[in-house]
Amino acid sequence: MAGELPAGLAEWVARPGPAKVVAAVRERALRSASTEIGTLKCALDDDERREVGRLLGVRWALSGRPVLLRDLAEALTRYGLTSLGLAESVYGLIVPRSEERRRMGALAEQELEEARALLRSGDAPVAWLADPVLPRAGDGTLLALVRRVVEVWLALPAEPQRLAALAARVCGDAHALDHDRLLGRAVARLAADVHGLERPTRPGHAWRAAWRAVGVLCNEVSSRVLVLNLPLAGTAPAVAHALSTPGEPVWLTARSLTGGWEPAFPFGVFVCENPAVVETAADQLGSACPPLVCTDGIATTAALGLIGGLASAGCAVRARADFDQAGFVIVDQIRAVAPEMELWRFDAATYCAVTGEEPIPGGMFTPEAVSRPVHEEAILHLLLEDLRREHADPDRPRPR
Repeated sequence: MAGELPAGLAEWVARPGPAKVVAAVRERALRSASTEIGTLKCALDDDERREVGRLLGVRWALSGRPVLLRDLAEALTRYGLTSLGLAESVYGLIVPRSEERRRMGALAEQELEEARALLRSGDAPVAWLADPVLPRAGDGTLLALVRRVVEVWLALPAEPQRLAALAARVCGDAHALDHDRLLGRAVARLAADVHGLERPTRPGHAWRAAWRAVGVLCNEVSSRVLVLNLPLAGTAPAVAHALSTPGEPVWLTARSLTGGWEPAFPFGVFVCENPAVVETAADQLGSACPPLVCTDGIATTAALGLIGGLASAGCAVRARADFDQAGFVIVDQIRAVAPEMELWRFDAATYCAVTGEEPIPGGMFTPEAVSRPVHEEAILHLLLEDLRREHADPDRPRPR
């Protein structure tokens, strides 16, 4: 470091102008360019030139010439240093980028080979290493993950077992294999690869199917969705439950939605975020309320599975959420499972009308446009008006 240099030189390199010179030498070394012959590219103001001139001489400082590496090398001979030696005294060992890339490439290939060997030892396909959910090889992170994946893979149950129980038994943490953990996603996608299933990208049918294929059962009772007047048909337990009390909100679990179900007929369904919307609709409209689904915050597996199933069956989905950061996440979740969905009063015009803010330039409605949150409860009267009109005239132009 600079402190190991002779006192006068250490004081010189600490100044702004000389610091630029040394940084330029380092940059040449990183590019594998010569550090002893050539011209340095560094813009110096008058004060900085005077500072550099303390080493290169007054004549150079007044000449206006750029810093030549041969001049710098000659000035450093009195200290027994080269230009590269000076830069390494300040920055430490400088490894050219090309050499660093080769070194990292070799480390990555070595790590991949060890990972392949681990997977073979667990009778798992090495092609899984191409999955984009996995970290890149090179720093040991991938190999550490593969070790844990193989540990779980070799401990898969002979008889059906709950996911949390497997995680607790193998990992000592009942949540270690949850979808929000990299280990859980990695093992689930390995299971999908082995059994030729859709790779799960989120909690839902594909996630449960991947784990089921290796004898592991996911928790399906804590994931739920609130519905009102949802006409379903089929054999799934949710069908009878959803129709049991017309005009009353009903909670459906992911478990109750397993099995055969479909919309009883093509219908439009409104989707909101907050239970207060559903409760108010039940109070004021009862059984006359159009089909309504509530995510109750960030959409669960049950909510996304239900909305996605309705959309796939031809139901028109109109969705909204609170005007806040989480609201945009929820709307994006719903759009992912129902790509043809329409927005339900989730737009710049509604937001500005409620807040009294100036219209958003260009009408672009993004999270950055929301300066303060506005919850659905603040526009309940508008939402109830839409639901009433939908019941009276389902073919009217839809609210946007």
